[in-house]
Amino acid sequence: MKLITGPGRLEALAEEAVVAACTLADATEPARWSVGAVEDVAAALEVLAGALAQLDPACAEILSVVPIAASAVVERAEQAGAGTSESVGRSTVAGTSAALRQALAAHGLTRHRVHQLGAALVTVTLDAPEAQALAVLLSRRDALPRQAQPEDDDGWGSGPAETAAAALADALRAHGTGAYARVLTSGQVSAGFTSQAAQAVAAALTARSGAASRGKRRGLGSGFKGIVAR
Repeated sequence: MKLITGPGRLEALAEEAVVAACTLADATEPARWSVGAVEDVAAALEVLAGALAQLDPACAEILSVVPIAASAVVERAEQAGAGTSESVGRSTVAGTSAALRQALAAHGLTRHRVHQLGAALVTVTLDAPEAQALAVLLSRRDALPRQAQPEDDDGWGSGPAETAAAALADALRAHGTGAYARVLTSGQVSAGFTSQAAQAVAAALTARSGAASRGKRRGLGSGFKGIVAR
């Protein structure tokens, strides 16, 4: 349920959020964070980013990185709390990006940009046909994504790029929590996920590439499955 705010109420609420954030920042120390506190702050970041994303599509595109970044922080905190966190060196970070690029290229998905934003976040930008092709490759059922329904609320059926983004987001979530995929103003699809998910995606693509090399390989380039490349 969305609250109805009167004139000036939005400004007052925003000021309260700043005061609360400053108070929290003043109280923080590495040893004082609990997993629950990290989850609450991460949720607040997502909510605030979602509110600012309503300004215009460009702002939504800029802020699309926040949900996956927040999810990565929570995952790292949970691992630390369980004593299973691993230090990620520069060589490991670079290796994850390189492995993902190599795995994409092995399937003919060459028109992509892979960015490693710190140790916890990876983004991949692809043309819409290649985004849908990647979604199919990552599908555990090795089948096409579900049929688009125009009345769906999650972006399916809004157009080729939107449908490809929704399919890719669904496929990526099977390899890690917090993944997202968005359509950029350029018409390309940008997806974000954790480094752990990137490693899982690269491994899945590599396994499929090996299986395809032992049999008859299907083409997965531009125009795949009915989406016309521009």
